[in-house]
Amino acid sequence: MDVKKNKTASFKINKTPSGNIYEFFCDLSHALVYSSKPIRADNPEEELMRAWGEGGKEYFNRCQKCGKWVIDAMYNPDVWSCVQCVPIEDYPDYCPVCGAKSQELSNFCHVCGAKLFYGGEEENEKTERK
Repeated sequence: MDVKKNKTASFKINKTPSGNIYEFFCDLSHALVYSSKPIRADNPEEELMRAWGEGGKEYFNRCQKCGKWVIDAMYNPDVWSCVQCVPIEDYPDYCPVCGAKSQELSNFCHVCGAKLFYGGEEENEKTERK
């Protein structure tokens, strides 16, 4: 079952007389995002992939770090990751390395050249050294 979960967002199957309806959920917010029309196929895997391909997938983004399928509100398109892996940052007023006031929208400080966004551990180490 884990293989199916990796190929699609989390889902629930509702059985109806006319076929199974697949409901797809955001892997972070758990919000219901898409419900398929009733589908019948030769096997459950084919049925799932039809429901996903015929409408479900278009509402999701896949995190390149953890593989979760998330909606736009839970996705950081700057780094192709979910907000759990890489939170969206507000533009900083000051450089975290040299303290210079930010003057223009840029990913780098105009004074020292330090990266202003998504610094991670490397940038934290630079900040601690100063």
